[in-house]
Amino acid sequence: MGAVADRGALLSTGRDYNHATDKEYQRLRGLADQAYKERQQLSQRSQNSFKSGDKAEAHTLSEQAKKKLKEAEDYNLQAAEYVFVANNADSASNEIDLHGLYVKEAKWILQRRVAAAVKNGETELEVIVGKGLHSSQGVAKLKPAIQELCDEANLNDRVDSKNAGVVIIDLTGARIPVTWDTTDFSTYAQTQANKPSNPQQAYQGQQQPQYQSGGQQQQNYQQQQQQQQSSGNSTLVNQLLSILCQCIKKNL
Repeated sequence: MGAVADRGALLSTGRDYNHATDKEYQRLRGLADQAYKERQQLSQRSQNSFKSGDKAEAHTLSEQAKKKLKEAEDYNLQAAEYVFVANNADSASNEIDLHGLYVKEAKWILQRRVAAAVKNGETELEVIVGKGLHSSQGVAKLKPAIQELCDEANLNDRVDSKNAGVVIIDLTGARIPVTWDTTDFSTYAQTQANKPSNPQQAYQGQQQPQYQSGGQQQQNYQQQQQQQQSSGNSTLVNQLLSILCQCIKKNL
């Protein structure tokens, strides 16, 4: 993935930035959505071919679906990097802005940020989640997801009395799961795949068609697909994480 500058004009670092009207951000998310749709269509065709006895065609379509899934996830990660840079260029040292991120992206990034904050002895973190004005039907999705994450780790949080779009996390004496500092995004996304999801919670964790014949051979084939998919995303994820590290270094 190239630098942000390779994907359009430099975004304003002011608080007036709005991902909902940013053409490059919308383009990347749109390309991801289209790739997901094409992937679903290919998966369905693959299943139909297998049921009709054409295993060779089913395999070919399954491989095409796998490529479309990787393409979709790549576009989403590019969009995540793009919007995260734009929103956090002027963030204070105790802030992190999660605007424009899907829930899975936001929760994983926040886990890493909280883990770093605890290590650095920070006592408070302000998480900008927005009021849901740009969400489907105006329903906020990030805020409840972040609050749920805090509950799971027994972290005290409160909504900023001056801004309903900001959640303040109290890190005094915080003890967080070790996995928050060690789990890569691909692994995290896979663990979340079985949980109820909605469009804001992409990535869509559907797997390739589960063929019932072939026994261990088919199982190995499915595992190989998943490993290739995870490997293909590692570079993009590492670059997104490096941006997060730059945000964290403001405290050092």
